[in-house]
Amino acid sequence: MEWAQIPIVQLGAVGVVFAIVWLVVKGVLVPRAVLEDARKDAEARATQAEKDRDERVADTERDCETWQRLFEAERQAHETTRKAYAEEIGAALAASTEGAQVAAALLTEIRARQLEANQ
Repeated sequence: MEWAQIPIVQLGAVGVVFAIVWLVVKGVLVPRAVLEDARKDAEARATQAEKDRDERVADTERDCETWQRLFEAERQAHETTRKAYAEEIGAALAASTEGAQVAAALLTEIRARQLEANQ
């Protein structure tokens, strides 16, 4: 009796054939061409995703540079305004000081004339 004639061996061979047919029907076993096409599609999707990511990064960098320029312009405008305000306050204080000096001179003169008039 040969091994191929034993019922268990025949059942095993039929089981292997049935398993292969079942895997083909379910789509688990596919031809190599389908596998290569799937790999090419996956590679193309990965390449496109990387390209999209690079475009988003470049766009974000441009936005960042634009915001930095705007921030610098705003900072310079604020600094100019602050300096102008400081100069304005300085001018007002100088005028106030000059007015106080004139008032002190006038009060001294008035006092001196009052003392002369009283004598």
